[in-house]
This record gives sequence, C-alpha cells and structure tokens, in this order.
Amino acid sequence: MKIKYSFNEAFPFGWSGIKGWAYNSKGDFSGASAAVFEVDGAHGKVQTSLSDRIYYVIEGRGEFFVGKEVVPVRSTDVVIIPRDTEYDYKGEIKLFLVHTPAYDDEYEIRF
Repeated sequence: MKIKYSFNEAFPFGWSGIKGWAYNSKGDFSGASAAVFEVDGAHGKVQTSLSDRIYYVIEGRGEFFVGKEVVPVRSTDVVIIPRDTEYDYKGEIKLFLVHTPAYDDEYEIRF
C-alpha cells in the first residue's frame, strides 16, 4: 500500500469558486482520502451518508454553515463535520480535508 502522496501527483478538480486537488481516492485506500481546496466564494451545501470530514484551515478566513449555526474560521482552525450533516462553507480560504472513510461521490447529496 502506498503511504505517501505528493501534491505534484494530486488530481485537480473544481467548480465555480473552488479549486481542488485530490491526493488519493478510495481505490488507493478505502479508509481515508485527502484533498486540498482553494476557496474564493462558496462551496455549495452538501451532505454525505458515508464519511466524517475533517477540515484544517491552512490560511485565510471564512465561515462554515452547519445546520443553523454559522461558524467563523481562520488559519489553524479545525472543523469536524459528522456524516449525515448538511453544511456549506465560504470565504477566501485554503483548506486541507480528510474524509473517513474515503470520499465516494455516490453518497454525496448536493442541495
């Protein structure tokens, strides 16, 4: 099993306001996956029935919207989103994300 993943090997993806790079997929390791996001706007409200998500704020400031709660975030903060939780985030921030287990689009709900 591969244990090190480098940014220069990461898979780029994104949409309006989001640039992302996936370090690994469920095919590499089903237990977890990791990605980096550069956010300039809003992610879009989502929910997953599969993964818990852990976000580390690398730089910048923004807000997470979890249920009816607005959570301001800034560099070095960590946000933990349990599976089955609706959420969104916005700002000018760079985030590192870990999905446990690994991300699977089949379980993603977009609102």
